[in-house]
Amino acid sequence: MPPPERLRAPAALALALVLAVVVAAAGIRLEMGVPGLRLLHRVAASLEVVAVLWLGWIAWRARADRPALFRAALLAIGLTVFLSVVGIAAGQSPPPAAAAANLLGGLALAAVFAWTLGKAGKGNRGLTPIPASLVGLMLGIQLALGARLSVVERYAAALPVHALLAMVLVALLGWAGLARVGGTAGKALFALALAAAIAGFTSLHYEYSALAALVHAVAAVLLLAATAYALGRGA
Repeated sequence: MPPPERLRAPAALALALVLAVVVAAAGIRLEMGVPGLRLLHRVAASLEVVAVLWLGWIAWRARADRPALFRAALLAIGLTVFLSVVGIAAGQSPPPAAAAANLLGGLALAAVFAWTLGKAGKGNRGLTPIPASLVGLMLGIQLALGARLSVVERYAAALPVHALLAMVLVALLGWAGLARVGGTAGKALFALALAAAIAGFTSLHYEYSALAALVHAVAAVLLLAATAYALGRGA
């Protein structure tokens, strides 16, 4: 039976590939005009299927000792299948509902891989249940609002709520990251929350900078991954 630490390699690879898919998709959606973005998106998405099957195989072999990791692997496989079906059915010009499902599904998949990476590691210095539940709730609401604003309607009534919650999330992660987690991981949580908020405001108040919007998207998905990783470490 393989040790749970062997799950870290496929989880890290799968997380890197999903992050590449999410960032490439954001660049395509923002019409950045970078050559090769669609090719990167397709290649990374295809390789992620291999990585999640590798993760599932090792998690199945370690299911007796680490059932939580096995369930996470099953969830990752299910999300991968869901995203594959949506992507094939929607094509290159998906309607808003399919685009939002793709975006939120990709973010959920990144969170699962990051949590698995943290859970399979050694040590327990991470987010404890109480701050984790607050951060998770706030981050989930923010990502849902962000998906609506980026896919459905950029300037909607949800925008001021999204902006206000961004400030609350920065303060919350400043406390949870620096006081409860500590070290490099805690500083990363706070820095990513601050970077996402600053980039978001910049993209709105400077004639909508596509580059700032892309930085906002990258910081948001990295913040999600870092939070899930910290939660896995503390679980």
